[in-house]
Formats: sequence, C-alpha cells, structure tokens
Amino acid sequence: MQDLANLRIEAAHKTVADVFSDQYAFSVPAYQRPYAWESQQVEELLADLKDAMAPRSRTEGFYFLGSIVLVKQHGSPEARVVDGQQRLTTLTMLFSAIRDLTDDVQTRMKRERFIKQAADSDLGLKEKLRLQLRRKDQGFFEKHVQTCNATLSLPALDGLSGSKARIVENATLIRERLIEMGEAGRSELVRFLLQNCYLVVVEVPTDTAARRIFTVLNARGLDLTATDILKADLLERAGEDKEEAISERWEDIENALGRDRFSDLFVHVRMIFEREKPRAALETGFPEQVPIFREKPDAFISEILEPFSDAFILSTNDADLRKLYGPKTADLVRSLNRLDNKDWLPPLLLCLRQSAEGRREDVQEIVFKLERLSYYLFLIRADVNARMARYADVLYMLEPSGTKSRDRSEGLDLSEAEARHFFSALDGPIYLASRVVKPLLLRLEQASTDGSATYDYPTITVEHVCPQTVSGGSQWHHWFPDQEEHSELVHKLGNLVLLTHRKNGAAKNYDFDKKKNTYFAPDDTCAFVLTAEVRNAPSWTPTDLRARQRTVLERLAKSWRLTEYFQAWQQVALS
Repeated sequence: MQDLANLRIEAAHKTVADVFSDQYAFSVPAYQRPYAWESQQVEELLADLKDAMAPRSRTEGFYFLGSIVLVKQHGSPEARVVDGQQRLTTLTMLFSAIRDLTDDVQTRMKRERFIKQAADSDLGLKEKLRLQLRRKDQGFFEKHVQTCNATLSLPALDGLSGSKARIVENATLIRERLIEMGEAGRSELVRFLLQNCYLVVVEVPTDTAARRIFTVLNARGLDLTATDILKADLLERAGEDKEEAISERWEDIENALGRDRFSDLFVHVRMIFEREKPRAALETGFPEQVPIFREKPDAFISEILEPFSDAFILSTNDADLRKLYGPKTADLVRSLNRLDNKDWLPPLLLCLRQSAEGRREDVQEIVFKLERLSYYLFLIRADVNARMARYADVLYMLEPSGTKSRDRSEGLDLSEAEARHFFSALDGPIYLASRVVKPLLLRLEQASTDGSATYDYPTITVEHVCPQTVSGGSQWHHWFPDQEEHSELVHKLGNLVLLTHRKNGAAKNYDFDKKKNTYFAPDDTCAFVLTAEVRNAPSWTPTDLRARQRTVLERLAKSWRLTEYFQAWQQVALS
C-alpha cells in the first residue's frame, strides 16, 4: 500500500462556482454513510448565509463553507467524495430549489447548470449530473431533487426513513425558506453563493489513499467514526466487484442497530476475539484481532457481522427472549441492562450466537450465572480492568481458544471468598453508592416477585424509610436515640424502598405511620412489593430494620443460589 507521505495531495480554496462546474463530477462511494444532516443543521447553514450577506456582516462579505476531500486524478473531473458529502448534497438541494422557484425561463435554464452539466458536442461533453450519491440513494435524489421542478412537489414523509427522509425534510425546509426570500432575495443568494462562498478542496489521487485520508481526518476530529474507517478498509480489501454488495449488507445492519449501537457491536465483537483490554484504537486493532476481517471480507459479513448483529438485536428484544428462553431469562437480561456498564455483553452475544447455531442448549443457565457474576462485579465496584479480565475468562469458558489459555478464576461461578465479599458489599451503606442503589433495588424487587411484574414507570425514585436526619422529639428519635446506630443502619438495603413519584422534601421526615400510608402509597396504590411490605410493618425500630436487612439479603442469596454461602457468611458476620 502506497505510503501517504508519497502521495500527491492538492489543496486549494475555491469558490462555490468553481466547485459546481465542469471541473468536478462528484460521486459518493459505497463505503460512505448515507446523507444524514438534520433540519437544524440546514437551518444553521441558511441563517449563516443570510447573516454573511448582510451589509454590515462581520464576515466582510465572504463565507467559508468548510472543506471537502476528494479522490481525484489530476486533469480528470471524476471525484469520489471522501469527506464533504453532507455539504455537497445540501448545496445541490439549495441550487435545485432556487432553480425550480425561478420565474424567468432563461434564468432557470442558466441555474440548471449548477445541478447538471449540459451536453456540448463541440467540447465533447455529455449531459451529466454534478453530484451522484451512493447507488442506493441516487435514484431517489435525482427524481425528487435534481430533476427540473422536482422540489415543487416533494413527496410526503410518511413511509420514508433514513437518508430519503432527511432529503425530503431538508429540501422542503429549503424551499420554504427560499419562498420567504422572494425572487430578488433568491437571486442575491445565488450571486453570494457563487462569488463569495468558499470551500477548501483537498484532492488525493487514488482510491487506496481514501482509507488513509479517512484515518487522518478522524484523528483531526472530523465527523467520522471508527466504523466508517473500517468500512472503507473492508471494501478496499474486498475489491471493486464486491464493493456494492458488501456495502449494502453492511448498511442494512447499521440501519437495523442504529449508528451508536452499530459502533458498540464492533467493540463487543473485538472483545470476543481479543479477550483482553484493547491497546489500540478500534479502527487499528479490529483488523488485527479479527483475522477473517483481513482475509475474507465476504465471510466476515456472513459469519461475524450478521450473526452477531442478530444476537445483539435479540439481547434487547424482551418478547423474543421470552419466547426462545423463557420469562426468567428475559428478566435477567433486563436486569443486566440496568448496570452502568456493558462489559457483560460480549459473553451474552457469544452465548446467543452459539444457541442460534445449535451449539449451545444451556442459555438459561449461562444467562443466570452471567447476571449473578455481573452484579457481583457491579456491587464490589470492580474497575474496568478487573471486569474485562473476568469476562475474558468467561469467553474462554464459552469458547476455548487455541492460542490462549484461561486464567485461573472461577469463570461464571463465584468462589466462597467472592460470595463473602459480595454479601459484605450488599450489607454495606448501599444508598451511598449512587449508581448501584436503584438497579439493586429493582433486582431485589425481581427476587421478591414471581417475575411477572415489569417496572417501566417514567419516574422511579429511592426513598429511606427511617429518614437520614432524625428530628428531636419525633417518633424516629424515640426509636433511634443512638446516633451511631442510626448512622450504621440508615443507608442499608433494608431501609430503602422504591417510589413511582418524585421525592417530597417535606414528607421524608414524616412519622412512620403517616409516611407509609401517604407518601409511600399515593392514591392508596403501591407499585412495588418491597414498598408494600414496609407498609404492612407495624413499627420500624432498629430491631425491625435489622430483621428486614436479613430478610432482603436472604432473598437475594436464594435468587442467586448462594444460600449456603450466605449462611456461612452470616455466622461470621454475627459472631
């Protein structure tokens, strides 16, 4: 692969008139993501242009539109767009809408040349659109934007999604703003765009250079992601004849997952293969750690990306999880999703993929142990290195590697020492661990029911039964006269309940009877089993609270099949 330093790179600032001329025939390669500008970005562009055109503008009558990067041979107009697709597409929509709103026929035909190169037999020129989007989008774009008068009757948004919806939405917005300007205002805008607006145009000569430029641009903070770079890399390895098919399959997966989750998928797949903390950026490390990506681009899509994306989608589909593996497994996956990290996902995805391929029949047991292990690591606040090392060991257990050996941890199981550590953490001041308290209470709620309840309330808050501050002369002061004992017990799991409404600063210090019958149960309903159990308690003394703490710990121990370890821990804790 030719070194970037030896490539001829040309860069120059050019007017929009120079850019939308016979000097360039833009095409968006298949590895590029779809058109994605939101209406807010278009509004900002139009507002900036309007401000720049104002007589006393701070821009002194000039406006810089940013940069575009092209793969282009010197002397040829053919230009593949590496960066700048969003600007070029939006400017094409702007020119198209101006053309379609132009009353004078001769002027309209003149403005057509910024959208389409006119045929000229004397110069050997054929009629050709200035900008060709990706093959998947171009037909729609030409029909509804580039064709003369197309923007006067744009289709409805109903049934459209992705780039097609963005094109229609933004073209409609542009047309509306242009109508407000009137014919004279639109003519002034055209003159300003062509003569006073500039782009920095960067040109490199080969498609091979595109991926290198992608990497450089990403390092400079432009709007590219690691998966954009990986896509360019994969398509380069696949070759031009396979580019379109692989690109479409890639984008189908990206659209199904969404851009952020699609990037997450690559992180999880890399972990499944690498099984240790990454030491290189995703775009660099992924091809090294996932050999099939380098060696067989077709097979990477069919054997890695598609099956793992199916597993990823399944991991968030509660109905399908219940259908395939039962309600308890689905509830445990919901419980996992409440944690403040997703380091547990690679083992789950590997397990689900193995199941889909008929290589694993114990998904319920694996998910049970994975959830238990994840809450152990969550509760003891294990750092990212400890979590990744442990989940790597789980991956080795699920799928032994021929090149690496497992560590000597317990894998999915908890040792007796780990169980003791687990219960000591559970018996501590849980409320003070802000990221822990609500997921743990919801997990305890799950352990307190038959698993049929769901808790998708818009608001869920955590409240103390005995308040954090005890007022002198109150019932709470009578029950908790010892400040040290109060401090020891007040933040424990047994003293906490869940509410489906926001906290009331005045209500938190109510005496017990008033608090449980009003604040804990608005409208005389109680959404949570834990809260209902507290409402049924006649008193809430230190003795009551300690008994409640033992009850909830026993409940969690039973739910996680750690009763024997709990009993042994309790004997030591009480001695």
